[in-house]
Amino acid sequence: MRKKYQKKLIEKCTEAITFARVSSEKQERGASIDAQKELIYDYCMEKNFKIIKEFEITESTTRGDRVKYNEMLDFIRSRNKKTAIVVNCVDRLQRSDEDNPALNKLRREGKIEIHFMKEHIILDETSPVQDIFA
Repeated sequence: MRKKYQKKLIEKCTEAITFARVSSEKQERGASIDAQKELIYDYCMEKNFKIIKEFEITESTTRGDRVKYNEMLDFIRSRNKKTAIVVNCVDRLQRSDEDNPALNKLRREGKIEIHFMKEHIILDETSPVQDIFA
């Protein structure tokens, strides 16, 4: 078969990192990290993901440096295996357009899948643009 017609095999994710975030201690009362984690754990079990790292973050996405968020990106970049990022909903992972380039680069390279549980969206390197900007 000619090379240009060969379909690229997509690596299946078997390992995941969990990402639970609140913007402030005040918000913790309404959407606690523990409540997010419980939903995320159930999802990972359902998908047969092995949880390899957990990120619990209390930081705003719009103010200051996102230290823990950047630690997560560095962890993913250091891996040789595709990793699922499992998060309760879109606004727990990102609220700023400044976050998109790093995540999209990792997604296009096939290093991550992003699982937004509440929205029932999974983004990977094959995701059409209408899913990414929905």
